[in-house]
Amino acid sequence: MITAKKSKCFSQLFYFYLNNYLLKRHFQSIVVEGEVDPLHKGPVIYIANHSSWWDGLLLFYMTHQQSKRHHYIMMDEVGLNKYPFFRKIGAFSINRDQPKEVVKSLRYSEQLIKQGNSLWLFPQGEIQNQEIRPLQFKTGIGYLLERFEQVTIKPVTFYYAFGEAQKPIVSIRIGDPFLVEGTSKSRKRWTSYTQRLIEKQADAQRKEVITNLHFDHLPRQYQLMKQSKSTSDRFHNWKEGVRKWTPFS
Repeated sequence: MITAKKSKCFSQLFYFYLNNYLLKRHFQSIVVEGEVDPLHKGPVIYIANHSSWWDGLLLFYMTHQQSKRHHYIMMDEVGLNKYPFFRKIGAFSINRDQPKEVVKSLRYSEQLIKQGNSLWLFPQGEIQNQEIRPLQFKTGIGYLLERFEQVTIKPVTFYYAFGEAQKPIVSIRIGDPFLVEGTSKSRKRWTSYTQRLIEKQADAQRKEVITNLHFDHLPRQYQLMKQSKSTSDRFHNWKEGVRKWTPFS
């Protein structure tokens, strides 16, 4: 497996790149509901649905901006070999085609958590369309949970939507933390439990997005990124400016 090799300097530069160029180029806005860090100390496992290549970049952007914890993320080995710089922001690999390598990655994850770090998992194991139901989780999340007397679970869901703007809007919902006794359930039961947890949250989030055209302005949410202007926005502003300065209009 490929271990993480975090770099504070690279993380700062990469955040600057995301904040000032890449995300504004592709998204109208990014809104978040919920707090990233739980109030109490102790190990935290964040579990999230996985419907886009952007998920990993967005969670890095969000945690770098909003969290005081050290975050790591499990990433498919093919992807990490393709983008090795992700190691510098906390990514490590898993190769699901080789059972021995899967065990190595899970043990590495366990070690990171015991050291007080926060771990991000996409238990689906691969990118799937955000509308697919039911979700299908791999058992790695159950393997980890059953190894801890107490551990906090934080459910996180991503939803990508188009509205009146030219570019899409990202909705990120962070659920309340669950302090659980990991040893109280089997791997299979924990996998099923977390799958239902994420699915329920994702369904509620989807319903809110599709029934509120301006869901990104709901009061309990905050903007993670300053709203980006699209080509259509600039054209509209230009027309308004011309109209104001045109006599007899």
